[in-house]
Amino acid sequence: MAYDFGSKGLGIGNPFKQEGLIRTLGGLAIAGIGLYSVFNVTDIIEQDMTKAWVYAAVGLVLLIAGFKRAGSGLFQLFKFFVGRSVPSSLAYNLTKSEKENAALERKENVLAYKSATLESMLMGRKNATFTEPLGWMGRFVHSIFPKLIFLPYPIRNISQEIVSVLTTTVIAFIAFGLTYFVSSSGLAGEAGHIIMPVFSIFILIYLVAAWRKAANAVSLDRVKQLNSAGAASVAKIITFSILFPVAIGGGYHFVNQNINPNNSFYQVADKVTVFSAWPSLLTLIGLGLVTAGFVFYLVNIRSQQSTTNTEVSEYRENLQESVHPNEIFINIENIVLANRRYKEIPNRTYMNFDPVLEEQSQGKGSFAGELLIETQPEFSSVEQPASYKTTRLASTILAQVLMVIGAYLFFSVAPQIAAGIEFFQYFADNISRVSRAANNGTIEPLQTLMADTSIIVVAFISTLFFWQIVTTIGRMLENFSHIFWAELQFNSLLMYMKTEGTFAESKISTGMSMYDSTRSENFIVKSSITPWVVSSRINTSTFATSGARNVEMPRYVMSMSKNDDELTSIVDEIKSFLRARENIAGFSNTADLQHAENILKVNNASRYNPNQIASADEEAAGFLRNEQQNNDEANEDKVAPEKLTE
Repeated sequence: MAYDFGSKGLGIGNPFKQEGLIRTLGGLAIAGIGLYSVFNVTDIIEQDMTKAWVYAAVGLVLLIAGFKRAGSGLFQLFKFFVGRSVPSSLAYNLTKSEKENAALERKENVLAYKSATLESMLMGRKNATFTEPLGWMGRFVHSIFPKLIFLPYPIRNISQEIVSVLTTTVIAFIAFGLTYFVSSSGLAGEAGHIIMPVFSIFILIYLVAAWRKAANAVSLDRVKQLNSAGAASVAKIITFSILFPVAIGGGYHFVNQNINPNNSFYQVADKVTVFSAWPSLLTLIGLGLVTAGFVFYLVNIRSQQSTTNTEVSEYRENLQESVHPNEIFINIENIVLANRRYKEIPNRTYMNFDPVLEEQSQGKGSFAGELLIETQPEFSSVEQPASYKTTRLASTILAQVLMVIGAYLFFSVAPQIAAGIEFFQYFADNISRVSRAANNGTIEPLQTLMADTSIIVVAFISTLFFWQIVTTIGRMLENFSHIFWAELQFNSLLMYMKTEGTFAESKISTGMSMYDSTRSENFIVKSSITPWVVSSRINTSTFATSGARNVEMPRYVMSMSKNDDELTSIVDEIKSFLRARENIAGFSNTADLQHAENILKVNNASRYNPNQIASADEEAAGFLRNEQQNNDEANEDKVAPEKLTE
């Protein structure tokens, strides 16, 4: 949406100041770790060039990540530019002055409803926002938390994601138990002792991927509707837990049948350090439960504030008025509803006032028209409880702390990579000597080499998993808590008017006397009007972002409340307009009235007046009277003989 500046602001402040400050500090801390890694290069480069390059690469990555995070935090601290066209419309806006913004809203796909849907919501007393959950897991989550259905989609999505990933984690440990039973009971054959370590690694990889997917699934840039949460992941992990031991057992049996390891092999294998996934799994579970606790508490507080009203105010009546049907719609839009604009911002028109007139013979016909309009949404500042604010702030701080810890773990990979490179060079230089010693029956060098190799590999894998776990949980907590900073709520009037009726034309004339030279002829339209007006005060919710599209996410209707007083005021204004209508054309200024008075004087002067008759007029009048008398006498003479004859 274009930034439409106006001297009268909408009162929408920057909701991300605290979050932006915390993110900026976290980014600077990560950049500081990167700088420390880069500064170490000058001391290391004289001793080991390879190690210096590793520290330089790790430091560069951390610098970029830190400054990027600090930059996004600073971006949240910048001025929050809000134009007069925000927030997004509920449906396509037909107001002429908002054509450009309406086209951009349609292009960006931020319209949450269609005009027909809004009409259906008002007429049917229902809220199309509250859709049923999708998928097996979605229904499971909404069955546990029934009030979740009355929250905005992003909050419903994070609840679904957190419950889904927790359920997946529980199922993964159930699968782990099944695998342990299969391996310990001897069903997997002689491979039982290697199944659990390998399976624990697969479980760890699977769970880290599941939590990472859940962390990225609820970014506001991606969330515009309710996500589907199925049970496919549950079925996959159960199937995998049953088939995996069988596959490992079969592979182990195949190796034993084709390769017969000697005692030296087992002596070397005993020196190998095996990776244990339990520390990483316990860390993932612990941090995941903390994240779930924060999210569930915030969702619970938010759900207590939700209302489920679907109430409207209604007006129906039959009116007999001398007014053209078009004028009713024009008056409602241009006067009645224009007076209710918020800070003189144009209303959002979702159905235009374009009445259809079906004219018949002799000036008669019928008409029908619809009007769906919303006033400019007014920002509603919701005062949250102190515990809600504290929890939201704590979750944001913890998220940044975890991201910094993850950056430090990534930095700790650098010396391990350098040590691994050095050991690989040592391994390459001594492998031939170790092989000759092994062929001669001396396995101590090979045992030492394999033990050192396994220690380095296990340390690297452990650090890698810890880094992924901490970073994943930090990103999840950051994305989820951001939603509770970003929500904005608005209040507006939504009104639907449906008008039907018939009309007939008639002519009325005034000033028709034989002495009147000024008269008025008017065509009057007599209309039988049946209006049906339904209105409601709606509370809507949207989510803000930082940047040029700061308040341009889809906006959803959360509740509909009666507004009887407001509707009564609207109807009274319409009726006063109808009563004040003038059906007879008259004079609108004193000059016209003076001209009419002068014409009246001329008319009066030209009429018959015996006191002002001139001699010529008297002679003419006498002549006419004599002629009239002679005609009368002649007629009498003709009538007299006829009577005598009889």
